[in-house]
Amino acid sequence: MPKVAYRATRSRRKFNKSKEIQAELAAFMDAVVKPHFVKQFEEIVADWEHKPDFKARKYVRADSIQIAVYPAGEHKLIWKYVSRGTRRHKIRAKNAPFLVFPWGGKGSYRPKTRPGSGIAGPSFRGAGYVVGGKTVRMKEVDHPGNKPRKFEEWIADREKDWYSREMENAWRRILRNV
Repeated sequence: MPKVAYRATRSRRKFNKSKEIQAELAAFMDAVVKPHFVKQFEEIVADWEHKPDFKARKYVRADSIQIAVYPAGEHKLIWKYVSRGTRRHKIRAKNAPFLVFPWGGKGSYRPKTRPGSGIAGPSFRGAGYVVGGKTVRMKEVDHPGNKPRKFEEWIADREKDWYSREMENAWRRILRNV
């Protein structure tokens, strides 16, 4: 999973070895950076029916300062399947004799999220639906898979400048008080 990283510049590395400074940076990460990034992920799943929870972990070392946000909870795999995509696979009925679902033929499903590129990034609003669907019953289906939405990469790219600016300001505040 992509991480947003701020690499300490050469002049800052000698200061980042201090346990006191690392503690100050860790406190700043807990108070400002982690909640900000978790909120970015939560906005993507705001209208999902089965949304995962998100947790963040910080890494404060002498040579780098990083944060990793990851899905958690009962629905964390849904995030993985949507954000990283899936391969073609078979789905078989397990707890019932048939799979029952609306279907209008190949390509009839319009997903809630769509892969994106460029400044706009992936689309993640609106409801998924089937065009011209009828309820069908099948024992097995050959699912074509889905393209990855790459939400983590999109957030990391979008928030890189904010993160660098906030960390630089935190460095300045901390070094002023040392």
